[in-house]
Amino acid sequence: MTKSTVTKTWVGGLVVLALGLIVAGISVGLMLAYGGTFTTAPGGSGYDFVPRYDAFFGTMVALIVIGGIAAAVGGLVQLAAWIGSLVNTYHLQDKTWFAVLLVGGLLGFAFGLIGFAAMVAYVIAGPDGAAPRQRQIPASTSRPPTLAPTS
Repeated sequence: MTKSTVTKTWVGGLVVLALGLIVAGISVGLMLAYGGTFTTAPGGSGYDFVPRYDAFFGTMVALIVIGGIAAAVGGLVQLAAWIGSLVNTYHLQDKTWFAVLLVGGLLGFAFGLIGFAAMVAYVIAGPDGAAPRQRQIPASTSRPPTLAPTS
């Protein structure tokens, strides 16, 4: 996977993840605002949400599920891009970028922003380990024999 493919895949996954979270978040807000009522809890502390089981409530639940699925797909696409970047940087002589992406990505499973920062750094400044390499022709170390003129 080339760096440009990794970049496109990662950014695409980021967009799908963000859109899924936005759709789910707005749907939760609309469901809580217009899909039912809040009543005082029986214990007197706090409120309970009592939904109205109508078409609006069902639509909001469906949009929450669709947004969640889209966010999950976006996250999986970003995971594939991270694995592609690991494979890409493994081919380099200097393994610094590989180590940064591996450690950053693994820490990103616990602390998401670290993995995000590692991938942003790779997308902006990382090398392309899959770039076509020009074949180098070794320089000749011996001189060609001098030819004597013939008559």
